[in-house]
Amino acid sequence: MPAVLVELHVEMEDGTTHDVVADQRDVAKWEIQDFGCPFADIDARPHLALRWLAWSALSRRGLTTLSWPDFDAVCIEAGDPGEPKKEADGPGVPADGVDPGLTGPSAPTSSPSPGALVNR
Repeated sequence: MPAVLVELHVEMEDGTTHDVVADQRDVAKWEIQDFGCPFADIDARPHLALRWLAWSALSRRGLTTLSWPDFDAVCIEAGDPGEPKKEADGPGVPADGVDPGLTGPSAPTSSPSPGALVNR
């Protein structure tokens, strides 16, 4: 069986952030929780699983002393560290800050302009 490593970026209510890696130890503990499920079926509860795996990895490493219910109450988000946040700059503005509705100057065209009207 391949190694299980889940990289997580965690954002807390107080503004602190953590980058942590959950591993097979955390996944095994997730699977035996009353609310858990086999890791292969994690899509059934993806957000709960990510939050719980983040808490488990942070607890195991001594980076939090919060109980699971307390951690869950103050964790804003736990997810892929490489995934850009949606609407980071407000509604409708992508995380990269580029508004797709704004265009740059038009490129010159190769067709001649009609120019001024000529009297006949």
